[in-house]
Amino acid sequence: MVQLSSKDKTLVHLFEQRRECLQDSPAETITQDGISSALGVPRTHITRLLRPLIEEGLIEEEKKRVAGKERRMKVYVLTPSGLARSKDLVERLSSQKLEVVENRGKRFVLASDLIKERPDIPMLVVFESIGKELNLISAPGRVIQTNTPLELPSFQGRKGELRAARSFLASASTALVVFANFGYGSSTFLKKVALDLTDIPLLWHDLGRGRDLEEVQAKLGSFAKSAGCERGEISELREKDVLLCFDNYHDVSEQVVDAFFDFMKALKGGKAKMAVAMREETPSYNRFFQKADVEKGHVAEIHLPRFDEESARELIGQDIDDEAFQLIYRLTRGQPLALELVRRGDEKGLKALRPNEEVRFLMYLRSSRKKQ
Repeated sequence: MVQLSSKDKTLVHLFEQRRECLQDSPAETITQDGISSALGVPRTHITRLLRPLIEEGLIEEEKKRVAGKERRMKVYVLTPSGLARSKDLVERLSSQKLEVVENRGKRFVLASDLIKERPDIPMLVVFESIGKELNLISAPGRVIQTNTPLELPSFQGRKGELRAARSFLASASTALVVFANFGYGSSTFLKKVALDLTDIPLLWHDLGRGRDLEEVQAKLGSFAKSAGCERGEISELREKDVLLCFDNYHDVSEQVVDAFFDFMKALKGGKAKMAVAMREETPSYNRFFQKADVEKGHVAEIHLPRFDEESARELIGQDIDDEAFQLIYRLTRGQPLALELVRRGDEKGLKALRPNEEVRFLMYLRSSRKKQ
């Protein structure tokens, strides 16, 4: 199993996005928000992550006008030294094999071959799957369009929330909004709903990887045509049994909010369903629905709390010492992401979430096992 440091992950991501650096108006993928989304690191930790790379002369900070944004923003580009370092890293990782699980079964494939085969899968996802399975299974004959690789995630707990999601799918409601704080598993939950609770045609769009309104509209148009809509307009999807999923709805532009408001209006009262993973802190003016939509049943809301002790124990493992588990649970505050990092022993990942002294203690606690 490949364990990439945050530094290596950043270099791989910027290497894959290197053509954006040549654009007058690059995509958001090379901004702090884009890097945060690609690495799965909180936005508040990105500056601390990038500073050593700048000091080492591997990346440079510039200000450019980013596509879809009104003002100039900080973007990050590889220096010649950074390009050489990242190229060596990518070449080394590309020569390794990983196991891919798909509709035709399991197979081992070189990372370089999979990257050529599936350009929609980010290099970082491919490399982090070396030594374990990359699940690309979809229901036979099911139409799935996505701008990011979709895997059926391992899943613990959330029984009440899953019941609420099943009720939504069987109801006349148009939209499901899954609220969660960072690291509380909204993306995992949404994938579980999209891939395991229904097999209707699916559009999955990760707004963290494509927040530009024109791109979102283009993906919707393409999906609508694949679903038999002649003009490729969202209004034509209203009477189709389809599911439109949007992940990482966070800090979106006013234009995107307005567009989602129009999506709701076009789909309301029809067969089509929309599901959105949204941060808890999203202000009311950045939401595409109103309180009245919830009261009238047009929108269903699910709020994901921290894991309860039963779910946390299931994730961490039943063989861990009871006292050690209680300390882990308190230190992680039941945050699913932190618990998963503890389970995997991902010390570097935890350091992006917790103080170093807590991380060292958590690594010690995870090795404590029940006495036989």
